[in-house]
Amino acid sequence: MRRVLLPLTAACVLTGISIVTAHASREEVGSVQKSGGPPALTIVAENGGGHEQAGHDAAVAAGDLEISDAWARAMLPAQPTGGAYLTITNKGKAADKLLGVSSPVAGKAEIHMMKMDDHVMVMRPVQGGLEIPAGETVELKPGGYHVMFMGVKEAFKEGTTVPVTLEFEHAGKVELSLPVKSAAGGQDHSSH
Repeated sequence: MRRVLLPLTAACVLTGISIVTAHASREEVGSVQKSGGPPALTIVAENGGGHEQAGHDAAVAAGDLEISDAWARAMLPAQPTGGAYLTITNKGKAADKLLGVSSPVAGKAEIHMMKMDDHVMVMRPVQGGLEIPAGETVELKPGGYHVMFMGVKEAFKEGTTVPVTLEFEHAGKVELSLPVKSAAGGQDHSSH
């Protein structure tokens, strides 16, 4: 199994995070998890284009869930709301549910849904959590499900990161650091 070293903070070391590559087999991942007791979190590093470094494109595994392609949209100065997007794949045999989201950089964070309602685009909070069916992938993306940050303390700037905690019904709490990417394209949250 090929190992990729990622810069880790002291918090990662203290929580028992295991690092494996995306190309590792389930047996190899299982042996890493069993070797030192079950980790709270496993980071699966993707090797893209033969590069040896990983990190910003890493997928995070929590229980049977894999969280990937996570990012937050850069905001305009003094903009009070912002959005973030990610993909959640449930590799298990039972459904899970994204119950909530929080961030220390916002007064409130929620899972929202944008959809057309009688030829009008509406945005509403998801009530009761977002279902992640067994064996399926749910995308939180511009124009659909997304994370909505309200009461943002300081506008997200491209090149920085946003700390986020996702809370799942079965997989528990997962802490992420979302890279902030360009505000170009997608839906704007400045007037939400």
